[in-house]
Amino acid sequence: MDPVKVLEKIGKLHATDLLPQNANNWEQTEIFLKEVVQILLDYIKEENDRSSKILEFHHPAEMQTLCDFTIPEEPQNLRELLKSCREVLKLGVKTGHPRFFNQISCGLDLVSMAGEWLTATANTNMFTYEISPVFILMEKEVMRKMCELIGWGEEEGDGIFAPGEHRI
Repeated sequence: MDPVKVLEKIGKLHATDLLPQNANNWEQTEIFLKEVVQILLDYIKEENDRSSKILEFHHPAEMQTLCDFTIPEEPQNLRELLKSCREVLKLGVKTGHPRFFNQISCGLDLVSMAGEWLTATANTNMFTYEISPVFILMEKEVMRKMCELIGWGEEEGDGIFAPGEHRI
């Protein structure tokens, strides 16, 4: 959807106008989330363009004039939130850029990113089977496979990826 049309539909709304606070507002929630996803897709496309810059460098004092870092007294509307999303991505280091090299960053793995979107959307704590049956069983299988890869038997290893313990 055209960003101008998106802002016409949802620009003046606030987070409280979306799900879950407003249970009857799926249409605006969907429009907002699709716009966020579009911002992220545009960023991924640009980040992987070898001719694009890795960083639009600005000294800290200059960066402070480009971004408003103050915490407002009143909630920002969705127009401002979407603007901030674009601004953060525009002014940050593109660590997934094919020409970015650093000792800690290793680029963007799109499948892993999709997994992060999935887990963030599920918003599940991985403490017990009762709250997270699929992820708990998945974690157990990953630990089993890791033990197998290093030559340990099923009773020789265990592990943890999140708070709590899940023995193999």
